[in-house]
Amino acid sequence: MSKEFEILWRLYEPLIKAVVEVFHPFVEAAVHDLEKGTVVAIYHNISQRQVGEPSPLKELKISTADFPDYFSPYYKQNWDGRSLKCTSITMRNKSGKPIGLICLNIDASFFQDGYQLLKSFLKIEDEAENPIEIYGSQCEEQAEGVIKQFLEEKHLSLNHLNRDQKKELVQQLYRKGIFK
Repeated sequence: MSKEFEILWRLYEPLIKAVVEVFHPFVEAAVHDLEKGTVVAIYHNISQRQVGEPSPLKELKISTADFPDYFSPYYKQNWDGRSLKCTSITMRNKSGKPIGLICLNIDASFFQDGYQLLKSFLKIEDEAENPIEIYGSQCEEQAEGVIKQFLEEKHLSLNHLNRDQKKELVQQLYRKGIFK
């Protein structure tokens, strides 16, 4: 590892450790030396990779010279099948050349499992029939007609209604049976 890379890595290390600690046990950080093409450090190792292993740079599908400052989040599977949401931050030398990566890998399975539990418990998926699907565009047309009439009578614009005017409009829709 070059002296330049080591200095830069040590500058980022407190931030890396803080991110891993604040999001524990969900996140792993791996530091890659691009010159050597290896993993040089792993913090909270959930991927079971080892320091010294080759960096999987091919999965980023871009040449090292074209690395952005950071990669948009992407998903991959962990060794045990769990879903990981990942991003990588490019470490650059003084001339702007990429010399390292800080990769954050978040175990998304915790959140996916939690979402499924909440969805089941709260019955988020509404199984009730949608009135628009039952009555087709009639319902929409009726609502649009009531709204248009209300706005014309009051000389108002839909985009500029205040709270009281919106309340009055909803009451008008209710009186006309739109919500039935």
